[in-house]
Amino acid sequence: MKILNLIIFMLFLCSCTKNEQKGNIKTITFSENEKLNINDYISYKFIPLETSNQCFISSIKQVKIIDNNIFINNDGNNLLVFDISGKFITQIGNKGNGPGEYRLISNFHIDKNKGIITIADGGQARIIDYKLENYEHIKTQKIFYFIDCCWLSDGNIAWYFVGGYKTTNENRYFIKITNRDLKELKQLYPIDYDLQYPISAGSHFYTLNKKCYLNLPHIPIIYEVTSSEISPVYQINLGTHKFAPEEWMEREARKNYSAIVNTDYISAQNIKETNDYISIGYCAKGANAYIGFINKKTEQSCRYSLPEFIRQTGLTGTGIIINTFGDYFITTLNSSVLKRNSNSKIPELKSICETINEEDNPIICLIKPNL
Repeated sequence: MKILNLIIFMLFLCSCTKNEQKGNIKTITFSENEKLNINDYISYKFIPLETSNQCFISSIKQVKIIDNNIFINNDGNNLLVFDISGKFITQIGNKGNGPGEYRLISNFHIDKNKGIITIADGGQARIIDYKLENYEHIKTQKIFYFIDCCWLSDGNIAWYFVGGYKTTNENRYFIKITNRDLKELKQLYPIDYDLQYPISAGSHFYTLNKKCYLNLPHIPIIYEVTSSEISPVYQINLGTHKFAPEEWMEREARKNYSAIVNTDYISAQNIKETNDYISIGYCAKGANAYIGFINKKTEQSCRYSLPEFIRQTGLTGTGIIINTFGDYFITTLNSSVLKRNSNSKIPELKSICETINEEDNPIICLIKPNL
């Protein structure tokens, strides 16, 4: 369960929906191909992160690499900045209840044009703006409850709440669109039946080329989100690994979705995308973790159990794909696990193993497939 950083949201009432949205949708099939030696079709870059009392990382929830700086959401507790070599620069804001302080970082956004970095604080239901040039606090705005959010290309914001946002006629929607001043503009993705205790495998949104995509962990559909509509773009096919059918969801998930870990169904999935590739990480048949990649142009793909992927690549201590950077997928390597299993087949990583300690911060790993 730890491998994919699954988080069980113990909420009293959450929700699920039937796939009623219409649009052009492409099936992406991740074929099981453990005979293909993935190490022959993948390249890596590694960034060891400096470790000190000022920048100790418990778990990397999100990471964004912008203008040779690495911004890290440290398990919702603080937002840390490193340079591209991994040297610690500073912490943005502080944990607390005062001006410019936060309780739980759900996401963050960097607007280079306006010179602003915004933290979405899910712990106190507010957003906090800082200057990008020196990270000084600008303002704090109180908002509604949310789980995750994504800034759209037109400056508006898409908000996701697992229990749904109610309208005046008592209908509920997963997504609320607001402008930058938090004025409500639209609600999207109607909820059809209740779901308790859902499981997540990472962020519910990702972006590519300034487009925003919604990635709900319990369904095989990826949606593009704009200020006015939500449209399905991908249908995920994982071969013999299946998502729970609607009948099971309506019968069992209403009572306790987390019971899915006792079935053979996929319990949670997470997609990330570059211009040429799509990656997936998911759990099925309990807490068994898998990882896969597909070439969007040739449709050549591969899918491995995570232990087999680690065996072939030598990426000991690897976790979930958490973002992208150019043509690369970003993951992390646990220093403690890596140090205890330091016989890596990757020369650069073996060299890093010789210098790190088990208590050190994770290592940023950039993965570039070439299928």
